[in-house]
Amino acid sequence: ERVRLSVTNISDLHAVRADKRQLEQVVMNLVVNARDAMPDGGDIRISTENLVLETALERDRAEVPPGRYVKVSVADQGLGISEENRQKVFEPFYTTKKLGEGTGLGLSTVYGIVKQTGGFIFVKSREGKGTVFELLLPAHDHVAAIPAADDPSRAARETAEGVVLLVEDEAPVRAFASRALKMRGVTVLEAGSA
Repeated sequence: ERVRLSVTNISDLHAVRADKRQLEQVVMNLVVNARDAMPDGGDIRISTENLVLETALERDRAEVPPGRYVKVSVADQGLGISEENRQKVFEPFYTTKKLGEGTGLGLSTVYGIVKQTGGFIFVKSREGKGTVFELLLPAHDHVAAIPAADDPSRAARETAEGVVLLVEDEAPVRAFASRALKMRGVTVLEAGSA
């Protein structure tokens, strides 16, 4: 209740080629981390914009080639990340959270999904001032036809049967994943720890 979320999207955003559910997972992980970084509350801002690079962009030991991109930013007013920790945030199992509060897999998963789309992710942070994660996703010219939501053949393809044991220590992430699985027709058993 002490955290406010605002979303600013431009109306003519370029299309990107990515899995919708994976992008939702990326944003969810970044927002949950932002919330956790603000124990006293604050604002989380998600924004999108089109970006055209005329020349290559060199940043954080990465080179982004020229081209069209969609930039997604998730900014918080939290504790910030020290320079030492900033170098390690995308490493698997690296976490600064207390034992039992995080696995250290959230940001490494985010990194993997962004890389899988051919994109880039950068982090800017100042201790005590907050953090901004910026995703640069390559724009895609072809826009696939989106089937109507009431298309019965689509619903049949997207449903599944079975029981899934979902183990996730962060309740908001667990609730999000559980809801997504249930929408596909799966019975979900939830657990907060192994």
